[in-house]
Amino acid sequence: MITFYVATLARYVLVDAADETAARVAGHAALHDLYADLRERLGRDVPIEIRTIRPATTDEIDMMKWHNQMLAREAEWQARRNPA
Repeated sequence: MITFYVATLARYVLVDAADETAARVAGHAALHDLYADLRERLGRDVPIEIRTIRPATTDEIDMMKWHNQMLAREAEWQARRNPA
């Protein structure tokens, strides 16, 4: 598996896939989820035009791992701050 960078003009995702074709499919699904906020605001579907598919760089992969760790820490902090 290769980690691919899949991007529109405004947003991107990193997906693990065997090749560019599989990365396009996985990337489109991930971008569709990422664009949920825009669809909600506009009240209509938003076309997703993938402009870039390429292997992700080590720096991009490291940045995504760091970002996910920060989100997990924030969620943990919020859970401790506001127990159910």
